[in-house]
Amino acid sequence: MASISDTFNINFICLKFFGVPWPGKTSSLYYKYYSGIYILVSLILYYLLIILNLFYTPRNIELLVREVLFCFSETVAAAKVVMIFLKRKTIVRAFRILNCKFFKGEDESHQLVSKYIVKYKTYWKFNAIMSNSAFFAKIFVHIISYIVYGKIELPFYNYYFLDKKTISRYFAILWFYQAWGIYGHMMYNINIDSLIAGLILKIIAQIRIVDHELRNLKSNSVEEEQFVQLNKCLRHYDMVLQFSKEVQSIISVTMFIQFSVASGSICAILCSLVFPKTFGTLMSMLLYMSPYAFVMILQIFVPAYLGTQLRYRCQDLVNAAYCSEWIARSESFKRSLKLFMLRANTPIVFSGCGLFPLTLDTFTSILKTAYSFFTLVRNVQSPKK
Repeated sequence: MASISDTFNINFICLKFFGVPWPGKTSSLYYKYYSGIYILVSLILYYLLIILNLFYTPRNIELLVREVLFCFSETVAAAKVVMIFLKRKTIVRAFRILNCKFFKGEDESHQLVSKYIVKYKTYWKFNAIMSNSAFFAKIFVHIISYIVYGKIELPFYNYYFLDKKTISRYFAILWFYQAWGIYGHMMYNINIDSLIAGLILKIIAQIRIVDHELRNLKSNSVEEEQFVQLNKCLRHYDMVLQFSKEVQSIISVTMFIQFSVASGSICAILCSLVFPKTFGTLMSMLLYMSPYAFVMILQIFVPAYLGTQLRYRCQDLVNAAYCSEWIARSESFKRSLKLFMLRANTPIVFSGCGLFPLTLDTFTSILKTAYSFFTLVRNVQSPKK
């Protein structure tokens, strides 16, 4: 069977095309130059121009909300790229554990691993298709607007720090620069989000394998053979814990930034509903705000959902150990099983910088807080009777 880490080849092939080198593999000198120039122009310079644009944005709440949301979105994309660069060695260590013999499984366990690999690939394809469809739909709207009305604007940012004459002179260059930059950042989000989801999915699969192995420790087998099988389960679980520790190190800061930005973005979008709207504002909300809100919610829902599933699977391990027909076993077998159950009572929980867990409780808490803030702003804006 191929290495389990090969599942993520498509992620790193895409990232490498957009200037992010493959962790653990030495890049050629030419690619290093390409990567440095690409990241400098399409990420660092791009982000600085967004900050400058935000500074020059007219002090109009509707315009400011839109530009702030763009700034939030780019902050998350930049944080994910920085994560790949700074956590290269940790990713390599995690992949080395992922490819160990315990994780590959045998017979039914192997089928379970393959099932989760298929799930991951399906999720990546869904994410890529939806994101690309939304991007090209927006570009298509701009082209149709130009054909019908003979007028076209910059696709994403207005670049308020440039005068109209300069924008008109370099319009084509600015238009393609913005479109290509956003597309690259979208691909960063697709591949790094799916990478994080895939790593958590791999842990869920391995927990299910440990669960299956424990439940199949039958009392009709020889004592020594069953003890060997138990030790194998314990070593497997220990490898899962090591892998989980590496994954937590990889995603901790990025998840903190992503959940924090998503919270602020959802609040800003809801509050923008309170202000008076023109037809142009309504179209902007329809074409940008609504898809952006959906993306922000999806980006925090997926890791929260997977984190909750992982917690439930970990809690099942105690029951699996209890169902392993331990009564007729030796005292040493029972002691080993008891130590495992004590450790399994503490489920694997991922967090954002240790401040909040990646669970559906956190997700619903964010939505409730955003709605409460929206209600507060609406009550303040409403005329007193």
